[in-house]
Amino acid sequence: MRATKWSSKGSVQKGSHMASRFDFTSRIAKDIPEQPPWGSGPRPSYNFGVGFLDPETFPSEGLHEALGRALKELGSDLVLYPHVQGLLSLRELIAEKLEQHRGMQVDPEQIIITPGSTQAIVLFTQIFTNPGDTIITEQFTHSGTLNIMNRFHANIVGVGMDEEGMRPDALDQTIVDLRQQGQEPKFIFTIPTFQNPVGTDMGVQRRQDILEVAQRRGVPIYEDDCYVDLRFSGDASPAIYSYDRSDMVLYSGSFSKIVGPGMRLGWLVAPKELVPRLSALNLGASPSQFAALATLYYLRDHMEEHLSELCSTLAAKRDTMLAALGESMGAAVDSTHPEGGLYLWLHLPEGANVAAALDKARQRGVTFGPGTSFSPSRDAHNYLRLCFGYYDHQDIRDGVALLADVFAEEGLLA
Repeated sequence: MRATKWSSKGSVQKGSHMASRFDFTSRIAKDIPEQPPWGSGPRPSYNFGVGFLDPETFPSEGLHEALGRALKELGSDLVLYPHVQGLLSLRELIAEKLEQHRGMQVDPEQIIITPGSTQAIVLFTQIFTNPGDTIITEQFTHSGTLNIMNRFHANIVGVGMDEEGMRPDALDQTIVDLRQQGQEPKFIFTIPTFQNPVGTDMGVQRRQDILEVAQRRGVPIYEDDCYVDLRFSGDASPAIYSYDRSDMVLYSGSFSKIVGPGMRLGWLVAPKELVPRLSALNLGASPSQFAALATLYYLRDHMEEHLSELCSTLAAKRDTMLAALGESMGAAVDSTHPEGGLYLWLHLPEGANVAAALDKARQRGVTFGPGTSFSPSRDAHNYLRLCFGYYDHQDIRDGVALLADVFAEEGLLA
């Protein structure tokens, strides 16, 4: 039997015959993207497209100390696979946090720890959605959520918004219209607090009105609350979940936005009868116990002070980006002024197509989230989202000035 030899170019040599590289193209499942939404190349000099946090706010020393304590007390448990719902003590901390901060009464047995809130969106979408099923969202919503819903071949219908987010009257009419067309919405997806990408924040009455429509029409709500801890000013409203007595509100949150996206820690809350089914879908996808233990031990002692420092830092960066936009783009651009979160939502003059300038901006070293990525109908051509969380104040000013130059060259600021 002849020995197999490897060429320097990676092709297999068997005797005198060359085997070409196998082509998987024809075997890839339908609708798989060719690359991640923001590309897979090197990070540009100014990446305003993704929700990164300020590296100075990452509590590396505190997490190091917390993980050391956790490993001394519970390290031997790492030889076991994690509980399918995640670390019980972390679920208990989440339940306590939800009661104190969101007015929610939740049993830890209703909670599943997920590797970021994105996995919660995957699970809730997967468990309810057959190809062609309808899901209602805001007129603009999280681009990653749209990608997930499209992956499950959902029919996504956006509902009109105002300064508080999803409009109850528009939601009610949308449900009526869909049913007249023979479509039954599976659920209503909403981000009521510091909505991504728009930044709106529902007041108490708006939350109750949205719930009333959902209950009257018999359509469950999925409340994504992953930005709720990033409040700079204004009064927090209780979660929509807290007003519900019929167990028709699903909920998810995240530690990624207060510790760091790289920690990959989120959670979902569901009625107990759904937890086994969700756990079955999530089997083998639990987050790292290192991340869970470090976060648990750190936040038990430092949550409030850490949030205070983080929000103060982000508020100052929001103000810097708003000022930079005013200086570089002037009255040609309208921007939101959110009281929390990570993003500004920009509206350019009618007829502008910001997506057409994205490649040129990347080549120049700056990127952003084009509005079409956040629209179920893909028609928000003159909108874009900017994240102010990661860069220092001078970099924010320099990056916005560079983006303004690109937009001016492309005639988008006229």
